[in-house]
Amino acid sequence: FWDIGGDAPTLMNEASHFMVTNIAWDPTGRYVCSSNTYGGHSVENGYNMWNFQGSKVFEASLEGFIQFQWRPRPPSLLRDKDIKDIKKNMKSYTRDFEIKDKLSQSKASKELIEKRRAVYDEFMTYRRKKEKDLEVLKLQYSELRTEVVEEEYVEETVEFFMKEEVEPANQPE
Repeated sequence: FWDIGGDAPTLMNEASHFMVTNIAWDPTGRYVCSSNTYGGHSVENGYNMWNFQGSKVFEASLEGFIQFQWRPRPPSLLRDKDIKDIKKNMKSYTRDFEIKDKLSQSKASKELIEKRRAVYDEFMTYRRKKEKDLEVLKLQYSELRTEVVEEEYVEETVEFFMKEEVEPANQPE
């Protein structure tokens, strides 16, 4: 799948369909279908649907599959004058939709931030409770440690006797 819209063609993805006999793009140009028909081969008949980026969207194996055709794109319900007006005012429509998108994103962002804040506050409450519990345990432990009788230490001296021999490293022969 190649993107030829820029300065130089760019390979977007590589895909394969074993024993393909037909390829057909849909009328919108967003999807392509590769098929293996019964007329070409009698095994592994069916079709694969790919998006324009080369990712497989759907796969179907159909025994005796003969033909794949896209349904024709229906005629527009808009008059030619309406289409021209839409194309003429496309920048203002784009601006309006971008504003709506930003508002919906900021609303989603606010909800996400509020949810994260609630989880953080819950965690901090839990943490403070556990820190208090730890302080209580430390106090109890220190009280127990003071009641322990001190151990008696005995000092011992250990001596090792070693024999020392000196040998020259390199002796001339």
